[in-house]
Amino acid sequence: MNRLAACLLLACALPAVGQQGPNDVEVLKKYAGTWALNCSPPADPRLTVDTAALGLQAGGKRLRTGAPLAAFSYFGKMNPPAGFDVALLGEGRPTGLTLLAMADPAGPYLRIEADPPLEQLFGKAALSGKFRRCP
Repeated sequence: MNRLAACLLLACALPAVGQQGPNDVEVLKKYAGTWALNCSPPADPRLTVDTAALGLQAGGKRLRTGAPLAAFSYFGKMNPPAGFDVALLGEGRPTGLTLLAMADPAGPYLRIEADPPLEQLFGKAALSGKFRRCP
């Protein structure tokens, strides 16, 4: 999904920020925790998910969003990629954070839907790959 469509989807959801529905909270609790490309090295990029915010930490930089929302129809009428469950959307400054909750034979993972401002802040390498839940 292109960034413009994601921004429009998030803009439509803005009145609901801070007013998460029970479905949002249930989904966010399902994916709550710390996720990483590799959980062993503490310096590796990390994602955090909870009902209050989405977070990204990499290369000494941090991004924390406002209260996230769950979007099952993130791809609209397009077919979602195989393994897609839900998109987790968080508004932040200077950019928001969109996480795609996916699954493959190894289990659930999160993928960052990166836009140019996010890539500029963190670099493509920190944003690509499958973030798996850390113990």
